[in-house]
Amino acid sequence: MPPPAPSRAVQNPFAPRTYGTLESLSPRVHIWRNIVNSTVFVGERGIAVVDTQVNQALARRLLEHLKQAFRKPILFAINTHYHWDHTNGNAIFRDAGATLVCNRDTADFMVSKAPRQKGFLASRGFELGADPVVPAVMAEDCGPLDLGGLTLRLSRGHRAETDDPTLVWCPEERVLAAGDTVMTGSFPIFGQPSQREGLEDDGWLGALAEVRGFDALHVSPGHGPVAHAAELDQLERIVRWFLDAVRAHHAAGRTLGETLAAVERDLPEWIRAIPVIWGTPHYAVLRVWAGLADLGQPGWQHVKPTAIPERFPSQRAIDLAAWRQQAESAIEGGDPALAIGCARAATDAHPQDPGAWTLLAATLIATSRGIASVLEKGDCFDAAKRALARALELDPAYGPALLQSGQFHAMMAYRNGDDVKPAQRLLAQALEDDRLTARQRAEVAFFRGMCERTLGNEGGARRRYAEALQADPGFMPARLAML
Repeated sequence: MPPPAPSRAVQNPFAPRTYGTLESLSPRVHIWRNIVNSTVFVGERGIAVVDTQVNQALARRLLEHLKQAFRKPILFAINTHYHWDHTNGNAIFRDAGATLVCNRDTADFMVSKAPRQKGFLASRGFELGADPVVPAVMAEDCGPLDLGGLTLRLSRGHRAETDDPTLVWCPEERVLAAGDTVMTGSFPIFGQPSQREGLEDDGWLGALAEVRGFDALHVSPGHGPVAHAAELDQLERIVRWFLDAVRAHHAAGRTLGETLAAVERDLPEWIRAIPVIWGTPHYAVLRVWAGLADLGQPGWQHVKPTAIPERFPSQRAIDLAAWRQQAESAIEGGDPALAIGCARAATDAHPQDPGAWTLLAATLIATSRGIASVLEKGDCFDAAKRALARALELDPAYGPALLQSGQFHAMMAYRNGDDVKPAQRLLAQALEDDRLTARQRAEVAFFRGMCERTLGNEGGARRRYAEALQADPGFMPARLAML
């Protein structure tokens, strides 16, 4: 989970962002808080980083910050488990001289589980880049890692979110880096939807008992703020509630659909009050069910009901402009299901018009903004990507589709601190289409500005926003970004 944003960023969705903050647990142990946490141990000889960030761009930011803050070599980069968001920065730290370390199962899973993991994440809208570098040094072969006055002891953890956790214990500071065995601040992700892993039995309860056994002053979680007794108790309470509830419905002979409806209807208020950013109660039900029933393939993503709402319009429009007006009016009126129904009807009526498919993509992305969970938003993103692919198949030079795709990539990079090059390329291609309206040219300039803002180039960003306002003086996003 990302750290709380400053109030200005909450009020302004296009404001400059800080991609990670270093929070101190002690003078020698810190957490780099971002989408995923990296735990940083600083000894006299050098530094060890536990988990290397969600992408290479964020790994570079972390590395530069550590160089400036501590001016010590990076000796080790340790992966707590195989998931992409904890391993994607491995190459950056290896190239900086760090020895990459993980356990043998993690090294195996980074390769053997990669195809399903990558397929799922691509369907959620994530740009993954090159496969993470697999560590060459195995935790099972390591003794204590000496950082100079600070020791790290690596041990195989009890299976929890994955079957391959490594726990990193610093006895001098009594800090445990627990990876995704512990998650705080948001409803947990209880295991990747495309894999057979996670909350399928009592394993996670054993993992939490193991974590408590360290008697740590601080537990650094894979996501969210630092954990202490209250946070561990909360996580255990969530685990027990979903195990008990789903098991009871399964034993009573109810179907998965009936169980989803009943469990979500009966959620206690203390669960409803937990913020939803990544995992959801919906996902937790599916995760436990996957341990009770044969679903035909690993994971449960293939049986998940879609998060995309849809309601077909009662009146049929004739031309594409009328369908567009109906879809946009429905979005403005707070009825995304009707908006998507109108946009899909437009593709039925005009299947060879790239504008219809671009309208569908834009409507899906607009709908995603009302869905809390990043992973649930991915249902909209996947369908939008397929719609844009169809539009560009019909007309590879169709500027509005290139613009829509560039917008998606630009805002994903802005939110995640990721590589802006795909967005920049698409936006430049969009500009080559003379069919773009003045408003669409303003949008191209604006999203190019968001790419510059992601890179920290505020001068370049403001020049692009000014270009957007020159093309369309009433373009409100550019005005907001200039504040």
